[in-house]
Amino acid sequence: MTRFLVFLFSYSIIVICVANLLFYLNYAALGYDYKQITLFMLQSTDFTMLVIAIISLVFTVCVPSPSRPPSS
Repeated sequence: MTRFLVFLFSYSIIVICVANLLFYLNYAALGYDYKQITLFMLQSTDFTMLVIAIISLVFTVCVPSPSRPPSS
């Protein structure tokens, strides 16, 4: 159950961060060139959160879970 919640949380963070990074492309309409926009996007907190969410999503999907819970 915990893995499922981590998966959903990571996926929602990925969707939010990608949407925000796409919104930064509107700066091109204000006269900024794409090199400045890309540099700004790479230095933003959204990009850092995106990378962390992708790593946690891959970890959640690819790392096998134990077949049975440990006995206490």
